[in-house]
Amino acid sequence: MVSTETDPTDTLLSLVPKITPRDRKVLNDLYDHQVLTTHHLHQLHFEGRAVRTVNQRLRQLRSYELIAPFRPYTRAGTSPHHWVVDRLGVQLVAAQRNTALAELDYRADHRMRVALDYQLGHVLGLADTFVAFALAARRTRSASLECWYSERESARRWGRHIRPDAYLQWDQDQAELHAFVEYDTGTEPLTKVARKMKGYTNLATESGLASIVLFAVHSDQRAEHLLHKLAQAPSAQLRMVGAYVSTHERLRKRGPERAVWQVPGELSGQWLSLVDIALRHPRKEQGQDDSE
Repeated sequence: MVSTETDPTDTLLSLVPKITPRDRKVLNDLYDHQVLTTHHLHQLHFEGRAVRTVNQRLRQLRSYELIAPFRPYTRAGTSPHHWVVDRLGVQLVAAQRNTALAELDYRADHRMRVALDYQLGHVLGLADTFVAFALAARRTRSASLECWYSERESARRWGRHIRPDAYLQWDQDQAELHAFVEYDTGTEPLTKVARKMKGYTNLATESGLASIVLFAVHSDQRAEHLLHKLAQAPSAQLRMVGAYVSTHERLRKRGPERAVWQVPGELSGQWLSLVDIALRHPRKEQGQDDSE
């Protein structure tokens, strides 16, 4: 273990030769997504490597006090290790991003707060969605996930109008899709979920850029009901605002890049891919990622 009596800067400098580019990506992802499981990290950063190799490296990073694990409560069996960035890890992230540690809003009780957060299921589900998009980009020729802004970063950029769960840019076959992500666990009334489109409409009106929203819900029934609510919303009549709905299962099993997205108010048999959605909204009308 790293000595707590050593100056943090000296400790970090001593760790620099031991930290690989992959380790830095792991730290950044843990900060951005708050928490990721061993399985998430395996899929994202250890493609083709044995689970034992993944566990060994994560234990090593833990010994450096860069990351820390916890296991949440589960009714049966044992839950997998859930990882968060630790005190030295967040300092390394701050240095890498050339920003003050205070700006990263990190507290000493970070692991405990995440472990006991009543929204942990939502955070992990959103992490599942991010992994689904990352893997889709990896397996799809000519596709890339150019950016994924976390809930925290999205709130910093657009919090005056909206607080999306994430924001992404998907590039494929010379088409670009800039879209917000809303991950729904079914705990909010659908009327409240649909009302979020008012904020997206206000943002589109003010910026002159399209607000495209990808809703991921937990069941086909929930999707059907949300599609009905969204079709009745005033935003459904606006070209600059687009809502598309899929389910967690379709994103996980088929992949978000495929034709798994439905459009409110259109034929129930019509399913769109990410490229299809991008083509419905010309690139010149998109680009919220440039807003500050």
